[in-house]
Order: sequence, then C-alpha cells, then structure tokens
Amino acid sequence: MDYLIAKIKKEKENPYEKLWSGNEEVYKTPDDLNGAIHYEAGRELDDDEWFKIEDFTEQKYCIDILKKEFRTSDYPEANKSKTSTIEYICDYRDNVYYFQRVMKNNLLMQKKITIGDNIYLDNGEKSIVINDLPDAIFIETTNILYFKKLQRIAAIFNGIEELYKEATKEETANFVKNDFIRLGLGYDIDKIKTMNRKRIAMAMDTITSFDEKQCKEVLDYTHKYYPHLEYEEKNGIFTVNNEDEMKYLLWGIEQRYYTTPVTNEDRVANSVSKIK
Repeated sequence: MDYLIAKIKKEKENPYEKLWSGNEEVYKTPDDLNGAIHYEAGRELDDDEWFKIEDFTEQKYCIDILKKEFRTSDYPEANKSKTSTIEYICDYRDNVYYFQRVMKNNLLMQKKITIGDNIYLDNGEKSIVINDLPDAIFIETTNILYFKKLQRIAAIFNGIEELYKEATKEETANFVKNDFIRLGLGYDIDKIKTMNRKRIAMAMDTITSFDEKQCKEVLDYTHKYYPHLEYEEKNGIFTVNNEDEMKYLLWGIEQRYYTTPVTNEDRVANSVSKIK
C-alpha cells in the first residue's frame, strides 16, 4: 500500500496531511542505488549515479517524520484549499520514503481534454505532476538517504546545505585577502557570485591544509596550466579581474587541471572524486 503525504508550508502544529493512499505505486525504487557514492561537493553525477548519506537519522538535518514509526493515523486528510501551499510530498511504501519538492511547474490547474477509457472535459481541478524520479529516497532498513542534487532537497532537509556551503561575504572577503590574490579594478567581492562562492568555500579548506611550500607549488601549477591569468611568479600573486578568472584560479587551487598520459592533452576536470 502506498501512502502519499503532503508537507504544508508554514504549518507548525500539523504540517503533514494525507493526500492519497492506494495499491498503485507512485514511484518505483531505482535499480541503480547499489552503486551510490558518499556525497562529495566537487562531484557531478553520471545519469545512473546517486549520492548517499549513511546513518541519516543521526544527522542533525534529518526530519522528524523519518525518526518515528510511520502511522497513517498521525496524518489528517488533506485540505484541498491548501494545495497551493504544499512544500513537498512524501510517498511511503514498505519502509521506503520517496520525497519530491512541489515547484510551481508541478502544480497544474487548467481546462483540458482527458483521453483514457473515456474521453471527457476536465474543467481544471488542481493536480500535482509526479516526476519520474523522486528528489530523495530514504530506506528505513539501511538508514540511508539517496539523492542526486543537494539543491533540490535543501528545502526538505533544513540545514543539509552545509554539506556544500557557500562562502559568506565575510569568508569571501577573508579569502581574497590572501597574499596570492589581487583583485583587478572594477572587480570586488560584491561581484563574486554564488558558484564562485561555493568554489571559494572548498578552496578555503584546501588552502588551509597546505604548508607554505605546497601553496607556492599549487600556484605555479595553476600558472602552468592556465598562463592566461596574470601572475607575478616571483611574488606568487595572481591578479583576478572577473568571475571567469576567479573560477580558473579556484580550479587550480583544487588541482583540477591535468594532462592525459597517452594523447598529452591539457584538460580540466569538471567533476572530481577521490579514489579510495
């Protein structure tokens, strides 16, 4: 039996309501979860890959609904008037929870002709579009959460975004105060956007793990692979004039540049994962 629960925005006392129950499967468990990898901020998944977080109920961003036994009696029937305030839906079946955020493009209300065993005019009842894949899957028996995009589930699991945090304005300002960076005219911390702030958050951890010799080596390495960046080799200072140049410098700090051993091509890794 499937039980579909809706999380209602801004409801504190009874935030969950039961939308539907039945024998039909709302989602199917993907057959490629066995190859899931532990979440890594710098990793981009292939189509058949998932991230995983183990011991999920022990994490501070785990939600209460996953920490207790599932009982349908805990959830009142959904109020149709609240459909437009549904934040996400949760489908429960056989100790597995499937989560999907409900975005504006998931909510439909328009007149249409429905073609099935019978053809009829639908005058526009509100409906929620169910995606082919859920945004997250939690398997109770193994205590593992699976997902593909952290951004998609951050609104469901409050605080989980700390796994791929964005540098704050203060942290960004401290980073560009490093001796190896000089911001060019017309480029300041207010012009450093989200993606580079996320890269800065990772680069900060990397740089603090280096000693002075390693820091100089990674700067020379960056200059070798991306000589278009203005670099004072003697002093070890890069001048960064725009967002692209900041990205190229941060890629260097993360050592994403490499040379292929056979064809001797210089490349940059868009996604990285440690080999255990």
